[in-house]
Amino acid sequence: MAPGREVLEKSYGTDGFLTLILNRPSKLNALNPELLYALKEAVEEANTSAELKGLILSGAGGNFCAGGDIYFMKKAADKHNIDALSPFLSILEGAAQTFYECNLPTICLLDGIVAGAGIGLALAADIRIASDATRCHFAFPTLGAIPDAGSSYLLPRIIGYHRAMEFYISNEPIDAVKGLAWGMFHEVVSRDKVPERLKVWEEKIERLSQSGFKLSKELFQKSLFRPMREQVRGEYFAQLAAMKSEHFSEKIAEMTTKKDEGTE
Repeated sequence: MAPGREVLEKSYGTDGFLTLILNRPSKLNALNPELLYALKEAVEEANTSAELKGLILSGAGGNFCAGGDIYFMKKAADKHNIDALSPFLSILEGAAQTFYECNLPTICLLDGIVAGAGIGLALAADIRIASDATRCHFAFPTLGAIPDAGSSYLLPRIIGYHRAMEFYISNEPIDAVKGLAWGMFHEVVSRDKVPERLKVWEEKIERLSQSGFKLSKELFQKSLFRPMREQVRGEYFAQLAAMKSEHFSEKIAEMTTKKDEGTE
């Protein structure tokens, strides 16, 4: 890493979107403690912003993320002191969960290698746009390790239990075509078309109510582990809160005005 070079680049767009770029291209953007702390802190800071409309996560150098930095992990393995990796694993899980629970709409731009914990980060995003050069590889079976960064939770829910098991047992990469068919990606486009598709999704997000989105995302996520009775109760309170927003009042007035004008 060159002196003064940030492991996580931040770019604040004039359109209200914050782009975070995993920036260790020589290491295929592998995750080390410094990068994970920076990512978690950046997402937490974005959560408190009243100006931001959305959060975009991508990787530098033509790859998204090769997972955890195996050279960092090797130091502990060489000393037969794997317990020394406990803080690293803790911040890894914390960063993934923070990104998953982000109050803002999140978009992940995927390209090249997406491996190990990088898959967990990608799946934690609300929308995943992949280039046709994207290849996902679990890597965990080769190492005798387990899926982490939330991937053991998210992958079966996104592609189904049996496909998740196939992915793990076969230990074969998933290309862009299969990833799209399995539901890992929302879109697959050529590399030169990624900015164009990103702009389309940004425009969709700009039309959302920020408070309504936050409440809806929270409900969708809670629905994954609680019964219907609790979920509809949660909907009741969330809907009351959403309908108190200025956005709701404005849109109701707008829609009823158009309907009334159409009946005259």
